[in-house]
Amino acid sequence: MKKTGLFKILMCMILGIIIISWIVPASFMQEGTLSELGMYRIGFFDIFQLLFGAFQFKYFIQVLIFILCVGAFYGVLTKTGKYRAWIEKIAASFKGIEYIFLVCTALVLVALSSVFSYGLLLFMFIPFLIGIILSMGYEKITAFIATFGAVLIGEIGNTIGYNINGVINEAVGTTLTSGLVYKLIMLFIPLGLLIFYLVKSKHNGIKNLDDKSEEELFIGEKSSNKYSVVPIIVALSLLFVFLVIGCTNWSDTFEIEAFTKAHDAVMAFKIKGFEIFKYLFGNIGAFGTWNYAEMSVLLILLALVVGRFFRMKHSEILNNMAQGAKRILKPALLVILSYTVLYFAGNVLFYPTIAKFLLNATSKFNVFFSALDVILGSALHVDMTYVIAYVVPQIAAQDADATVIMLLCQGLYGVTMLAAPTSILLILGLSYLGIPYTEWIKKTWKYILIILAVVVAIIFASMLI
Repeated sequence: MKKTGLFKILMCMILGIIIISWIVPASFMQEGTLSELGMYRIGFFDIFQLLFGAFQFKYFIQVLIFILCVGAFYGVLTKTGKYRAWIEKIAASFKGIEYIFLVCTALVLVALSSVFSYGLLLFMFIPFLIGIILSMGYEKITAFIATFGAVLIGEIGNTIGYNINGVINEAVGTTLTSGLVYKLIMLFIPLGLLIFYLVKSKHNGIKNLDDKSEEELFIGEKSSNKYSVVPIIVALSLLFVFLVIGCTNWSDTFEIEAFTKAHDAVMAFKIKGFEIFKYLFGNIGAFGTWNYAEMSVLLILLALVVGRFFRMKHSEILNNMAQGAKRILKPALLVILSYTVLYFAGNVLFYPTIAKFLLNATSKFNVFFSALDVILGSALHVDMTYVIAYVVPQIAAQDADATVIMLLCQGLYGVTMLAAPTSILLILGLSYLGIPYTEWIKKTWKYILIILAVVVAIIFASMLI
């Protein structure tokens, strides 16, 4: 797998945080008040304690396991023989109109990201989509933009997705429909640029990957057998169905309580005073609350079922799963290293002090300094769950309209994730495809700057109208 330079960049960022911890004092925003905490300097042994702490953090480990389970699932699919044949058949069916598949793929992923905020969970389908795109003869960077890039565009123009728009609304006091017109503009203009790029992309018309690349990218091996491709189609379909049913926040987004009530009823069901389903299923949440852990279990179960259908021995299935997980291990560890940047920054707490300096540079709300604050905070805190905790409170405390704050936080977080070397989807995609980070910036910096200008213009428009 081609080196991307991301490991060095992330290690340099961690080193930078260590140095800054000796210069900038810590502070923390709580209930609208910034409390000064003094210096939280990182010593020699603190470095290793924080590193170990990051790899013990429950949320980070769930992300790691989820990515490895995706690798394990595709590790089985690629050994069936039918998976590769199916990919090539789909690619061949779009001969001469390959751009239609690119655009449709991007539109679906943008829509799922914008409306439902699935984010990293969509990685379950991306290796399959990338396999088709590469089989059509497109370059890896085009495959990245049509898949990972599309998900990131959906985050910029997130409309009603709870994991981004919903949590921001709770923090700043807006609703899902607040500024909806502005959010749609933030969605459609970047989407238009994305489609323009994809339509203009050239393809070689040949499958130009070597055997090693085909293995690493889960395109599959060439072999023939008497079995049907239907189980693979069913497995991917079930993944999508459970993604929608299980991982959509039905309660907070759509005010649908049916799944929660059904879950409570099933878990409370008794046979002779024995809560049979509660003990059989264990501590599983209702549909609408599922995340990485539940989908990881589903990936493993489907891998086992598909393997058995294709008459693989149990040891062979486990070996294929292990090989698949091994192939995705490097990207997965880079993702956790990005979360380690967050873990260091969250423990040192110098960011709120810097944010105070930026936001107090002028007596009134200033879009420029607020934008710098959100961009820096997003790059350091990576995940919207933590951006809400460390970045948004100080932005929201300013004397500005809540809708403006919401658009500022959402739009600039999304743009930052397109460029920052700490962006989870960016890291995963670039390392998975072996695209150097510098190459990504070189080929897309103009598009990113245009999108940034669009987002800033929309923020200004929301202030004036």
